[in-house]
Amino acid sequence: MAAQPSRMAPLDGVARALASDHPPPAALHAHLLRSEAAPTLVRSLLNSAIIRLSKPRPRAALGLLLLMPRLPVSPDHFTLPFALNAAASLRLLPLGASLHAIAVRLGLLPLRLPVANALVDFYAKCEDYRAAHAALADIPAPDAVSFNSLLCAHARNGSVPPAEYLFTAMPSRTQVSWNAMVVVHVSAGDLASARRVFDEMPTRDTASWSVLIVGYCKRGLVQSARELFDKMPAKNLVAWTAMINGYAQTGRPKVALALFRELEAAEIEPDAATMVGVISAASQMGSTELAVWVGAYVDRKKIERNEKVLTALVDMHAKCGNVEQALSAFREIAQPDAYPYTALISGLATHGHGNLALQVFERMQAQAIWPDPITFVGVLTACSHAGLVDKGLEYWEAMVQDYGIERRADHYACVVDMLGRAGRIEEAFEMVQTMPMGPHPGALGALLSACKTYDNVEIAEIVANKLFELEPRNTGNYILLSNIYAGKELWEEAERVRSLMKTKLPFKKPGSTWVEDRHREHA
Repeated sequence: MAAQPSRMAPLDGVARALASDHPPPAALHAHLLRSEAAPTLVRSLLNSAIIRLSKPRPRAALGLLLLMPRLPVSPDHFTLPFALNAAASLRLLPLGASLHAIAVRLGLLPLRLPVANALVDFYAKCEDYRAAHAALADIPAPDAVSFNSLLCAHARNGSVPPAEYLFTAMPSRTQVSWNAMVVVHVSAGDLASARRVFDEMPTRDTASWSVLIVGYCKRGLVQSARELFDKMPAKNLVAWTAMINGYAQTGRPKVALALFRELEAAEIEPDAATMVGVISAASQMGSTELAVWVGAYVDRKKIERNEKVLTALVDMHAKCGNVEQALSAFREIAQPDAYPYTALISGLATHGHGNLALQVFERMQAQAIWPDPITFVGVLTACSHAGLVDKGLEYWEAMVQDYGIERRADHYACVVDMLGRAGRIEEAFEMVQTMPMGPHPGALGALLSACKTYDNVEIAEIVANKLFELEPRNTGNYILLSNIYAGKELWEEAERVRSLMKTKLPFKKPGSTWVEDRHREHA
């Protein structure tokens, strides 16, 4: 007589599934439904699966939770904290409320602290702060974990009053509590209060230092960030990245790149966020050689080519004149928004590819992507360099009438340059005089260059004298006017302007490029 299969055999499949890194929920469902094991054993197996799946696969974990009534077993104080965590990661507020009701019905609240704490954390992550505070108030003897979940949620949102209330009411404070108070003040933009809390901390970890450094850099207070960074006992990648990006965003690319070299020397591997700052700094340097080196570094280190990295690469290569590399990076972006489009248009326009820049803008319009003021700077520059005056004037009108974009000084400068390049000096001069924000050095400089091209001494004198008032130490303006006089053989006037220039000219020591410095180091 053949042996009868054991009623416990389906649980062998459950055990095998649980032994894997990612238990397959469908297999667990099938094995458990076929089993006739004791409810206690089934619950234990389900709890193990829910715990394993709650973070990597929260929907699967919740699927197993919903299977419980069919077996039939009920969740317990081991099940619910992980089920609530899974529901919180998916922001399933109605399901969490149902789990809250189950916990009350089973008598797990308010005395089972892990369940109560998970409930506070759930409501906080779902941003139902009234329910989170009520859940915290229901706990007879809350611990630091009870408070920290809600405190961290308020910290992320920059909600200072409720965070300070919780911090004061806590029976004890952990490192998480102190760090959350730094975060809440940084998020609210109150760096003085953030620094006060930082200074009062009994102990600090790398997160304490990093949060404040990031806060300073985001507000452009790079020197304050650097002072803190230099004192940081163990520098992590977050702090390095914040500093590199901070210097790049405040127009100090050489310092950003020097810091990147220090990061390399410390044998810390950069990530995508770090490289965004490095790429930005390289784009400001305008060096083709440096841009190629940075692009190759991204490939060699296998840096994640996410949208931010690709957009930065487009901007860098476009600004440095590497058109093919810029287009190649742009094509990698699955759904480009206004930023990569604008970077590509501006770079192409600046480096004499006006017609191609306008083709990119037409594609941008066809994709219904809304341009911004910087986009139109690139478009008007493209029209100027391509000699498409009438087309440029159409865009000049369209930016206001069709897109509602207010004209700025750099837009006026582009159109003045466009008119000046076409020899329409009088029209350009009239536009400069009628600028609502008053004469601007960019527009005046473009007009002065056009005056040189077309030997218009009369307007050049008026424009140059205004530039001498606005930019007394810009020697380029003096040289331009002097050359205009020389072109007309007005030698005395040319010499007068050069003498005036010498009184304003500061001595400037020749510099060297970042790549040249690297070569010298390794020579």
